[in-house]
Amino acid sequence: MGFNVAGVEDKLLREPHWQPEVSQIMRIVRISLLFLSFSCFVSLLASSQAAKPGTKPVNFVNKIAFLKGGEIWIADQGGEGKTQVTTTSGKVEDFMFSADLNYLAYSKILKYVDEPGLFEEGEPVPKRAVCSIVVMDLRYQKVVREIEPQDNWIYLARWLPEGRLLCYESSGFDVAAFFEFDTIKGTKKEVDPHKANRLWEADFSPDGSLMLYVDDSGLGASYHMNLHWVDLKSQDDKILLSHKTIYDPKLSNDKKNIAFIEVGGEKGESFDSLWAYNIQKGELKKYYTEPAKAKSAGERSVSWSPDSRYISTFLAPEALVFAVENSSIVHKIRGREFHWAGEKRILCASGADVYMYDLDTRTKQLLLKETSKPTFLSKQ
Repeated sequence: MGFNVAGVEDKLLREPHWQPEVSQIMRIVRISLLFLSFSCFVSLLASSQAAKPGTKPVNFVNKIAFLKGGEIWIADQGGEGKTQVTTTSGKVEDFMFSADLNYLAYSKILKYVDEPGLFEEGEPVPKRAVCSIVVMDLRYQKVVREIEPQDNWIYLARWLPEGRLLCYESSGFDVAAFFEFDTIKGTKKEVDPHKANRLWEADFSPDGSLMLYVDDSGLGASYHMNLHWVDLKSQDDKILLSHKTIYDPKLSNDKKNIAFIEVGGEKGESFDSLWAYNIQKGELKKYYTEPAKAKSAGERSVSWSPDSRYISTFLAPEALVFAVENSSIVHKIRGREFHWAGEKRILCASGADVYMYDLDTRTKQLLLKETSKPTFLSKQ
C-alpha cells in the first residue's frame, strides 16, 4: 500500500519529543493496518465468490453453444474444447444468449404435469415440463435471477437491446401475457400484448440502434403491410416500404439492404417469396418463389451472412442461401436450426448431430454427436 511501518517506527524512536506517545501511536498504526488488511481480505473474498472460486473467465465469442445431457455446453468452431456452462443435474430445456454475450437465459425444468386438453379414455396423457427461467451474468458466471412460474407456464421469447429479456406466460393453449426482465435494473414488469408482439417479431440492428417492425393497413384488395424503420435514439419512425405481405424482415449487417419473405397464395396453394430491398436505391429484388413452409411466432427465418454478401432463408427441413450479387449461385442445405458461423460457414443440426456447412466446398462436416439446439455465438 506504500506505507512503511518500519520507517515510522524508526522516526518515532529517533525524535525525543515524540517519545512519550510512541506506544500509543504505534498501537493506532498497527490497529489501522490490521483493519485495512481485513477490509482487503473481505473485498477479495467477495470478488472471488462472484467469479466462482477456482474458475477463470470463459470466452464465449465465436463458440458453438449446444444442449447435451440437459446442460448447456460450448465448444470451439471445430467441435473441440468442450466446456460445460450450467450445472443443473440435467434440467435445462431451452436457452438464449444475449447479443452482447453478457447474459444467458435458460429454462430449467422444475417438474412434469399432464398436458392440458381432452384425451380418449385409456389414452396415455402426455407430459409437459413446468420450467423456471434462470438469468446468468456471464461476466461473473453467477445467477442474477430465477423467475418462478405462477399459475401459467412461462417461456423465453427473445433478448432485446440493453440487457432486457422478453418472456411470455401460456395457459397451455395460447399466450396469456408478456413480461420483461431488465438484467441491469433487476426488475420484472408486464408488457402490453400489442407492444410485446411487435418486439417479438421486430428486427434490431447489431448495435441495437435501429428497429424494423411491420404493421398492416387497408382491407380486401387494398390490404398491405408496412415496413417501419425506427431510430431508437431519436424515436423517429418512418415507413420504408409497403408490400402485400412482409414476414420476418431482416436488416443486413452493413445496413444497406432489408430481406423479407412474402407469403402469398394462388388457386388454393401457398407460396413463399424471398425479397431484398435496397434502402438507398429504393429497389426490390426477388430471389425465389417456392411452396410455403411452416412458420411460428418469433422464428428467425431470414438471415444475412456477417459480411452481407449472402442472404438466406433458414426454414427446416432445408436452408436456401443466395449470393446477393449473383442470385444464380444457390446453396441448398438439409437440416434444421441453422446459424451463420462466419462469412462462408453455416452451423446446422441433422438428426441428433451437429454439422458445419462450407459454402466454398459445398460440404458438411460432422462436429458434435448426440447434441441439440446448436447456436453460434458471435458478439454484436
